[in-house]
Amino acid sequence: MSEAANPSAVEGAVTLEMINELQKQVLDNNPIYKYLLSDLTITSVSPGFIEAQVPITSTLMNSKNILHGSTSATIIDWIGGIVIASTSPDRFKNRGVSVDIHATYVGAAKQGDLLIIRGTSNKVGRNLAFIDVKILCRKPGVHLRIETLGRIRTESHSIVFRQQLDARTSIVDR
Repeated sequence: MSEAANPSAVEGAVTLEMINELQKQVLDNNPIYKYLLSDLTITSVSPGFIEAQVPITSTLMNSKNILHGSTSATIIDWIGGIVIASTSPDRFKNRGVSVDIHATYVGAAKQGDLLIIRGTSNKVGRNLAFIDVKILCRKPGVHLRIETLGRIRTESHSIVFRQQLDARTSIVDR
């Protein structure tokens, strides 16, 4: 198939296949992500947007048998970097580090539910990125429609890229 016939082959475009390969590397290099997100599937990719889903298992729950808040925070942290990577293959290695995460917990999810995670970039600049994340819940046996999703978490996420962080660190260390 020619590049003209295959829009995902356009130079510079990030594909689902590329993001899934990056996801494998992320899991291999980050034990906490591997522990919590091994069952996660990335379902949709476009520049500045990622959608993923993960079934809720006992690993993701707290002592009240609902989704643990730290699981949500980890998902928010993870998707921020993946959303940045979706903007350009040049961003695959320098996805930044989180500097500010705000989460609002407005619902609960239980074992057997399916989390739908949507990350959208508001701005990806040279040194800082701003990402919005929605974590939604689909109950078992319910067909996926927007009206059937319950909102679990909404957050905003700011990420600083490593070269800026390194510059700040070296100034402080002097």
